[in-house]
Amino acid sequence: MSQVVQAELVLKSDAVFTGDGLSPFRGGVAIADGKIVACGDDLHLAPFIGPDTDVREFGDRLIMPGIIDSHTHFAQGAMTTDPDFCVNLIDCTSFEQVMERMRAFAESHPDNEWLVGVQAIQFQWEVPEMPSAKMIDVYISDRPVFLSQVDMHTFSANTCAIEKVGVTRDTPDPVGGKILKDENGDLTGIFSNNAGALFMDQVYNPPLERAKESFAKTARRAVSYGITSVGAVNPTFVSLEDPYRVFADMNRAGEFPLRVFMYTDLFEVETMTLDEIRAKYDFPGSTIEWNGFKQFIDGVCSDHTAWMLDDYSNAPGNAGEPAEDPEHVRTAMLKACEWGVPTRIHAIGDRSVRYVLDCFEEAERLYGKRGIRHCMEHDETVQPEDLPRFAQLGISPCMQPWHMLLDMGDLAKDDAVGPDRAALSWPIRSLLASGANVSLGSDFPVVGIEPMEEVYGAVYRMLEDGSNPEGWFPEERITMAEALRAYTYGSAYAMGVEDRLGTLAVGKEADVCVLSRNLFECEPAEVLDTVSELTVSGGKIVYEA
Repeated sequence: MSQVVQAELVLKSDAVFTGDGLSPFRGGVAIADGKIVACGDDLHLAPFIGPDTDVREFGDRLIMPGIIDSHTHFAQGAMTTDPDFCVNLIDCTSFEQVMERMRAFAESHPDNEWLVGVQAIQFQWEVPEMPSAKMIDVYISDRPVFLSQVDMHTFSANTCAIEKVGVTRDTPDPVGGKILKDENGDLTGIFSNNAGALFMDQVYNPPLERAKESFAKTARRAVSYGITSVGAVNPTFVSLEDPYRVFADMNRAGEFPLRVFMYTDLFEVETMTLDEIRAKYDFPGSTIEWNGFKQFIDGVCSDHTAWMLDDYSNAPGNAGEPAEDPEHVRTAMLKACEWGVPTRIHAIGDRSVRYVLDCFEEAERLYGKRGIRHCMEHDETVQPEDLPRFAQLGISPCMQPWHMLLDMGDLAKDDAVGPDRAALSWPIRSLLASGANVSLGSDFPVVGIEPMEEVYGAVYRMLEDGSNPEGWFPEERITMAEALRAYTYGSAYAMGVEDRLGTLAVGKEADVCVLSRNLFECEPAEVLDTVSELTVSGGKIVYEA
């Protein structure tokens, strides 16, 4: 008979959710040597408790697996949530308020080379349009200003910024992007999709030490919410030569307490061998791992950059367009599938969703059903006939419900696609019912990294102030257990690491969080206020309130 291992740490509560059940139970989890050695009731835990075991009681607070945010642009998110790097504009209700805030930031940060504003929601302004260069110049003309719409698919720059990066009326549109011009062919100062990249190399290029400060600060904030792992997906949107290597160096030094699963640029299949790619992103001795590829195929519905099957309801003659050449994406996807490498594609419009599913189906015909953990990101408009194809093809839809709350507030999605297609938006319940593995994430920094916003959106589908308690297409609501499972096991499965992470099961990595309340027994508003009281990664306490 083998000897029972003495646990180093035991966490107990009246509410333990393993990540794969329907409801919490009274009991706890025992941890030794970085692994879970027991999970169950008090009687089951007792043999693992010795004189040196640190036993902690948490009353009715919820113990659950560490949260896995499956979709972030972490490097840029760290910078755009640093109040000394940029200005957050999400609550501004007019262009004038935006510029008053930008001028105040300029005065308080005289040494910042760029004046950056993020998360603008122009649909809640009196004039719901991204501002032109001339409009910004009235307020600030002597320093470069760069503003980003909340979904990061539309941008505005003043004349100083345009001149600084060298864009002229003769600069060609980049593939998958538009440099907007007026009737005379002059630059308006508005840039959509990939055209925003003309500015990124200069805007998001702080000194290394400054970037590391932002990374460390944001990692600490993530674990304070109970997050233990993130998917870091292409693009990074920053100009550091290799931010992943910076994460790894900081992780080895104990300054970055997160697991990161990288999904790098899909188009690397055209310039590198698989062995070269693996070597480039190999960071031994750290919790930073290369996991596959990621690429865009379209934009978003609210500004008509998502690729739709039919015209937008409020823009006749416009059904959007791809952000990348579809044939280019298809060819690269097939190469990745031939290599057996997981691939994630951003697809928001229903035409994009169908096209990407067609590509994965073609890969299955060519190379067989190989169990590769491919994902499709966002899936905001899915036609009914395409819903069962996710499960049939083994594609995990990665959903971000906080995006839904943003569009719900100003009816941006409803106006763009009309009532029939709006009913097909964020079909989380339908995808689960079809047998698909749904994972949840944030798309940080399009929204914040706070996981409870995503849980709230998935479960209640109503505004954060509770003003529409009947919910937005409430038939697509999911249960609390389903939402938490999608944010733990669902994300682990999507990334192919469910054998190590995602549930409180014996033998798995001891990634655990203790939330400040039992989500199964609290009011909707209380969900939004929930944070972590204790976060454990690999058996080590990385955050304690």
